This record gives sequence, C-alpha cells and structure tokens, in this order.
Amino acid sequence: MKHLKKCKGLLLSVLGATALLVAAGCVYESRPAPPPPPPPAADVGYDYYYYPDQEVYFYPATGVYFWVGGGVWHSGPRLPSTIVIRPEARVSVRLNTRVPYERHEEIRARYPAHRPPVERRE
Repeated sequence: MKHLKKCKGLLLSVLGATALLVAAGCVYESRPAPPPPPPPAADVGYDYYYYPDQEVYFYPATGVYFWVGGGVWHSGPRLPSTIVIRPEARVSVRLNTRVPYERHEEIRARYPAHRPPVERRE
C-alpha cells in the first residue's frame, strides 16, 4: 500500500508539473518557414551596333535596323537606299531597352558623328 501511495504521489507531481507548463503557455508553436530569397536580378541587355555618322542602330540578334526619317523612328530588316552605313565606323553598345532610340540622346552624346550625316531623301 505504501508503494501505491508513492506512485500516486509521483503521478500527481508529474501531472501537476505538466498542467503548470501548459497553463504558463509553454506550448511549442509551429511557424511556417520564411520564403526563400528572390533570385538575383538578371542582367537584361540588348547588344546593338550603332553607326554614329548615320545615327542608325542595328540589332544583330534579329537583323533589325532602327533609323530616323522624316522626324520619326523606323525599323526594318533593310535600310532605305538613301542611308549608307560604313561597317568600320560602328560601335557596340549595350542597352537595357528593346527600342534603342529611347536612349538616343545619351548614345549620341557618347559617340558623336565623325563626319556630317549623308543627306537623307525619303
């Protein structure tokens, strides 16, 4: 009988301690894992050839030229016959835009023409 009293006392002590822990708020709370960091930003860029003397851009990846005529920018697979470019006068430029003339004033200032542009007749 003494043995039962000791076990009963031990059992009551364990139950009491557990009740105190639960009452005190010592409950493990599961939190969702934080989301993974985003991937690094890709270096988006488009490589063009710029012909300063004629102010023409060429995008070799698609074979498209960009030129101005009549105060408006045009694009196409061929230049008008009135625009003659000199391959040796080109410079490579990397821009973060699909339409290079958006940055034309900056490019024009960085790469001035070597000679006056050929007169354009359209």
